[in-house]
Amino acid sequence: MQFRYSRFYVRTALYIGGALAVFVVVGALSFGAIATWELQGYVETRHSTLAHQAAEVLRERGEPGLIDWMREEANVPNNVSVYILNSNSTDLLGKTIPAQYANFIRDYVIGSTPENDNFQPVRLAPRIVSVDGTSYAFLVIPKGVSLWGSNATVIGLLLVAIMVIVSVAWLIARTISRPVSELQMAVRELASGDVGVRVPESISSRNDELGALAADFNRMAGRLQQLIEGRESLFQEMSHELRSPLARLQAAIELAAERNESPVSERGQIELEIARMNRVIGEMLRYSSLDNHVTVKQQLLRVNRQLQNIVATEQIEASNAGCELQLDTEPDLTIIGDPELIGRGFENILRNAIRFAPAGSRVSIQARRESDAAGQPQITVTVNDNGPGIDAEQLQRVFEPYVKLNAGQNSQPSTGLGLAIVKRVVEHHYGSVTAENRDGGGLCVTVRLPAAELS
Repeated sequence: MQFRYSRFYVRTALYIGGALAVFVVVGALSFGAIATWELQGYVETRHSTLAHQAAEVLRERGEPGLIDWMREEANVPNNVSVYILNSNSTDLLGKTIPAQYANFIRDYVIGSTPENDNFQPVRLAPRIVSVDGTSYAFLVIPKGVSLWGSNATVIGLLLVAIMVIVSVAWLIARTISRPVSELQMAVRELASGDVGVRVPESISSRNDELGALAADFNRMAGRLQQLIEGRESLFQEMSHELRSPLARLQAAIELAAERNESPVSERGQIELEIARMNRVIGEMLRYSSLDNHVTVKQQLLRVNRQLQNIVATEQIEASNAGCELQLDTEPDLTIIGDPELIGRGFENILRNAIRFAPAGSRVSIQARRESDAAGQPQITVTVNDNGPGIDAEQLQRVFEPYVKLNAGQNSQPSTGLGLAIVKRVVEHHYGSVTAENRDGGGLCVTVRLPAAELS
C-alpha cells in the first residue's frame, strides 16, 4: 500500500507546525525581553559612566577638550552613539540627532520643565555644566543593536527556524498519520472483499494505541478469513455429505425398480441415508442457532444424572464401534443452565470420542466438584479416549467451526461442527472447554462449568 497525503495528515502537520511556531515565537519574545532588559541596564550603566567622564573633561579642558574627547573612538563604545548638545540643541561634532530626541533635550533638559507636565521620559539625559556656567545635554543612544547580530543574520535565523518547524511538523505528522492512512486503506480493501489484507507489521508492532488498533484489525481480518474459508470448506463438505446419501437413495430406488419391487424392500438403507442427511442438516442448524445468541434457559441441572442418561443412550453406538464407556461421577453435581444445550454439548464430546476410539478400547468420563483459581466452586467433566489424538499444531483449532481434523484417520462422515457446538454451549454457560493430547495416546477434553450453590 502506498502512503498518500490525506486531509488528516495536512491538518496534523498544521497543528504541530502551529504549536512549534507558537513555542518558538514565545521563546524568542521571552529571550528578547530578557536580553533587552539586560541591554538596557548595560546602556544605562554606560550612560552614567560616560556622562561623568565627559563632565570631568569639560571641567578640566573646556569645550575644545570635550570635542577632542568625543572624537577619540576609544572613549565611546561601538554599540552606542554619544551626543553632547549645546543650548541650540546642536551636537558639538555636528552630528544629526533624531528630531524627537532634539525636542526632548530642548524642552526638558536644557530648557525649563513645566511643573505639572505628566510626561515621564524613559531615561533623562543628564546636564553637564562648564566652569563658565554653560549647560550641555549629554545623550547616549543605542545603535539599533540586534540581539543576534545584523538584520541579515536575523532573517537567516528566521528562515532556518521556519525550515526546521516545517520539517519537524512533517515528520511528526507522517509518523502519526501514516498508520492511520495504512489502516484506512486496509479497511477499504477488507470491505471490498479482500480478507487476506493485513496492516504491515511495522505498524501493528508499534507500542502505542495505533499499533494496538492495527494489531486488533489484523486479528479481526484473520478471524474473518478463517470463518469465510471455513464456510467455503463447509459448503464443499456439505455438498459431498448430502450428495452421497442422495446418490445411495437414488441407487436403492433404481435397484428396487429393476427388481420390480417396491422401494419398501430397500427401506432400511433409505432410512439410514435419510437419518444421515438429517444429522448433517441438524448440526448446521444447531450451530447456527448458537452462533446467533440463543436464549439460555436458567434451570437447576444435575450434571451427574444427565451424564448417566447420555452414557446409557450412547452405549449402543459405543458397542457398534467396539469400545466401552465408563462413567465415574460424584453425586449432586449441580449447575444452573439449559438442560437441552448442556446435553447436546456432552453428547457431541462423547460421540467424537467414540468415533475415534479404536476397537477394544475404553472411553472414560469423569465428573468432579473442584475449585477454580479464584476459589469458586466449579464442575469439571473430562472425557478421555485412546484414539490417534490431534497434531500439536492443529490442537488449538479443534473447537473452530467447519474444521475437520484427522479426517483421513476415520471413515465416518463428519460436519466439523461437533466440538464447535460444544464450545458455544459452554461459553453460553460461562464455562470453558479445553482439549489436550494424552501421554499414552488419545485425546482428553475437559469442560469446566460454574457450580450452583444450594442453600
